[in-house]
Amino acid sequence: MSKGTLGSFNGTTTANVNMLDIFKQNEMAAHENSTLAFTDHMVIKKIGIQCKAGTEVIINGCEIPIVSGVFELGFGQVDITSLVFKEEKSVNIYYMY
Repeated sequence: MSKGTLGSFNGTTTANVNMLDIFKQNEMAAHENSTLAFTDHMVIKKIGIQCKAGTEVIINGCEIPIVSGVFELGFGQVDITSLVFKEEKSVNIYYMY
């Protein structure tokens, strides 16, 4: 049995919006029988972000500068329930939920 489902987001973030809500909408549109249909909130178990160096992101209320332009958390290190970018940014994100 798998530990999760992979997804991705490639595009421009929306400033001051929890991107997990956007990810969930995209996943539900692509896979209407997703397990996300049975939960109110998406929880990310693993994430990788590629963006412009110096991008500031707020993960679970904690402000984190992505100094090098690459950020990654391994499976199970943190349950991400909120991912907010302070500004619109062009990003490549992969995640496991």
